[in-house]
Amino acid sequence: MNKGILAKLLAKENITIQHGNYHTAWFDIKNRVLGLPNWKDMGKDVYDLLIGHEVGHALETPYEGWHDSPEQLEGCPRSYINVIEDARIERKVKSRYPGLVNSFSKGYRKLFDDEFFGDLSDIDWDETKLIDKINLKAKIGNLIEVPFNSEEQVFMDRAMSTDSFDEVVQLCRDVLVYTKENQEELMKPPAPQANEDGQDDQGEDQTPPMGHDDMESNDEEQEDTEQQPQANSANSDEKEEQSLEGEKPTERSHGGDEDVSTTDENFRRAEEQLLEKPSDNVKPITICNEFNKDILNRVVFDYKTLAKERKENTENFKTHENDEDYYEVTTKERMEQADLEYPSYIKEVKRNVNYAVKEFEMRKAAYRYTRAQTARTGSVDVNKLWSYRTNDDIFSRVTQLADAKNHGMFMLIDFSGSMSGTLHKVIDQLIHTILFCKAVNIPFDVYGFTTTNNLPRHGECQRDSEIYHENLALVQQIHSGLKKADFEEALKFLHTRIAMESNWYGARIHQYGSKFEDWGSTPLNTALMVSTRLIKKFRAKHNIENMNLVVMSDGDTNNMSICRQKELDDKRMKIDGYWGEYIINIDGQKVKADNLRVSATTALLDNLRKHYGVTTLGFFLAQDHYDYRSKLEQVCDISNPNMTWDETQDFKKSAQKQFTKERVFTIDNVLGYDQYYLLKAKQIDTEAEEFQVEDDASKGKLTQAFKKHSKSKKLNKTLLTNFGKAVAM
Repeated sequence: MNKGILAKLLAKENITIQHGNYHTAWFDIKNRVLGLPNWKDMGKDVYDLLIGHEVGHALETPYEGWHDSPEQLEGCPRSYINVIEDARIERKVKSRYPGLVNSFSKGYRKLFDDEFFGDLSDIDWDETKLIDKINLKAKIGNLIEVPFNSEEQVFMDRAMSTDSFDEVVQLCRDVLVYTKENQEELMKPPAPQANEDGQDDQGEDQTPPMGHDDMESNDEEQEDTEQQPQANSANSDEKEEQSLEGEKPTERSHGGDEDVSTTDENFRRAEEQLLEKPSDNVKPITICNEFNKDILNRVVFDYKTLAKERKENTENFKTHENDEDYYEVTTKERMEQADLEYPSYIKEVKRNVNYAVKEFEMRKAAYRYTRAQTARTGSVDVNKLWSYRTNDDIFSRVTQLADAKNHGMFMLIDFSGSMSGTLHKVIDQLIHTILFCKAVNIPFDVYGFTTTNNLPRHGECQRDSEIYHENLALVQQIHSGLKKADFEEALKFLHTRIAMESNWYGARIHQYGSKFEDWGSTPLNTALMVSTRLIKKFRAKHNIENMNLVVMSDGDTNNMSICRQKELDDKRMKIDGYWGEYIINIDGQKVKADNLRVSATTALLDNLRKHYGVTTLGFFLAQDHYDYRSKLEQVCDISNPNMTWDETQDFKKSAQKQFTKERVFTIDNVLGYDQYYLLKAKQIDTEAEEFQVEDDASKGKLTQAFKKHSKSKKLNKTLLTNFGKAVAM
C-alpha cells in the first residue's frame, strides 16, 4: 500500500502528505501536513514505525500547548517534551492499532542495532540522566536493561501513563527539578544563542538539529508567506533561485533550554542515516510532487465550461462592427462563411474517413485471422471417416478468431504560439481522426494544452516541493461522450477555428472562443502529469484494454520548476548545483528523470506505458527544414548514442528515403514514445492532389495519375492513417 494513503487511513483524516528533500519526517499540527523525506530502504518495519510515530502526533498532540511561547513552557525543556510526548503518543497509537506493535518493536531493534541512540554497549548508568533512562526504556526497554531507583521508577511509571499533554508538561517540569537536585553535574549548559548571522560566539552554529516533531510556525508571518518556483535546470549556467518573500518565521531551538536529552539528540542526528543522500558516485536526488487536488481541479477545463464561454464570446464578436477598410475580408464574414461551408466540409471528411474505416476493418480482420487458433472437437468428421484405418485425425476442427482489443484515444494538442501557423492543419487532421473514431466506435478525448490560466502564485495555491503549475490550462476540445447536439456544436467550432486560424488577419481565439485556449508556451510535462490521472479515469470508465495517447507538438516542453516554502528551509536538505536526479511523485508512482525537461518528458511517458498500459504516439511538426533536421539529429543520438559517423549518415539517408516516399519519418521507442513521427508542418494538408490529365492522355498516363491521386488521399491524412494502423490490433 502507498505509505501516504496508509498515513491518512491511520490518522482518520485527509491529512496532507508532502514529500520533499527533508532531513527528517515532520508533522505540522496546525495545518495538518505530514512531511516525508526520501528515505533509504531500511525495511518495512522502520518505515511503519516512522509513519506510525507521526500519525501518533496527528491523533494526539494538540496545537495549543506544543506551540506555546517559551515563557509559558518555562522549566520545561523542549528536548524533555520530545521524550515524554513521544512515549505518550507511541503508547496510544499502538493501543489504537495493535498491528503496529510488532512494527514498532522490530523497527526500534533495527535502529538500536544501528546505534541511533548512541553506543550503549558500555553505558555507565550512574552517568546517565533520568530523562535519557526514560527515553531508552520507553523505546527500546525490551532490548536493554534500564535500571531505576525507587524515586526514578515513579517518574518512569508516570511517563508510561500520561494521558494528556498537560500531564506531559507537568512531568517534564518534575523531571527537570529532580535532575537539578540529584544529577546537576550531568546537565548540559544552555547552548549559546545564535547571533543575527545565525552563528554563535565561536563562529559556528551550535544549535542541535530540530527533531521531526519540532516544526514551528509564526501564524501572522505564515499567512503572508508567498510561494515562488525554484528553478532547477540541468542546462542552466546561472543559478536562479526564487523563494518566498517576507521574513523567515521565528525558529525555536533548544538553545535557551535548561537541559537536553542526550539520547534524544543522538537519535535526531542519526536520523540522517535513513536518508538517500548523494555521495561521490551518486547523483543528488531532488523530490518533486504532482499538483495538489485544488490545482488539479483548476487546471482542467471541461467542454461544458469552454462551450459556455465560447458561446458568449462568439455572440459578442459577431455583433462587433469590423473596419471594412482594414480587412480585405472581415473576420465576421469569415465566420459566417465558415458556417455556410461546414456541411460540405463534413460531407467530404466523412467520405475520406470511409476509406480509412475500410482499411481499418481489413487490418483488424487480418489481425484476428493471423492469431486464430484451430482445435479439434469431439465430433467425427464424416468426410474423413473413410480414412480411419490410415488417419488418426478424423475429428472435426473448430477455428477461434482472436478478439480485437477494445481501444481508446486520448489526445494532447500543443496550443503554443509557434503553432499559430499550423494549428488549422492540425485541427483538420483532428476532425478526420475523431470522425474515424466515431465510425469504428473508439472512445476518445481531446485536450489542448497551453499556459493561459490565471492561477495565483502565492502560498494558498501550492505546497512545498510541488511542481510549479506554470499557469497550465488543459482545455477539453471534444470527446466521445458528448450528446449528439453538443458533439455537433464542438465539431462545428473546430471547423470555425480552421477558417479563422488559416488567415493571419483572423481574430484571436480569445475574441470568439475561450481565453483559456489562446496561444501560450509549451507546458507538455505538466500536461502529462495531469493527463496521467485523466487517462486512468478515462480508461476505467470505458473499460479500455489498449489505451492510446497521441501528442502533437512542434517543440520540446518548457522546463519545469519546483515550489519552495521558505518556512521549511530548516527541514530541507541542501543540494548544491543543478545536476542530479529528480523523483516526481505521481499517483503513487516514483518517476525518475535526469532533468525536468526532455528527460522528464521521456520518464512521464514511460510511466504511462509501464504502469497504465498506454501506447504512446508522438507527432513532431517541424516548422521548417532546420527544425526537422534538429529533431532528426536528436532522435538519432537518443536511439543509439554509440553510433559511428558512418552509421549516423546511413540512419539519416534511410530517414530521408522514408520521408520522401511517405512524407513522414517514423521511429520506434524513442523519447518515451512507442512510435514517433517527424513531419513538416507545411505538408500535413488533408486535401488530395487534384486528378488532372490531358484530354488525349493514354491509358498508362491515366493509370499513373490515378495512383498519384489515390496515394495523396492517403498520405496527406498522416494522423488518421498512422492512428488507424496503431488501433487495428
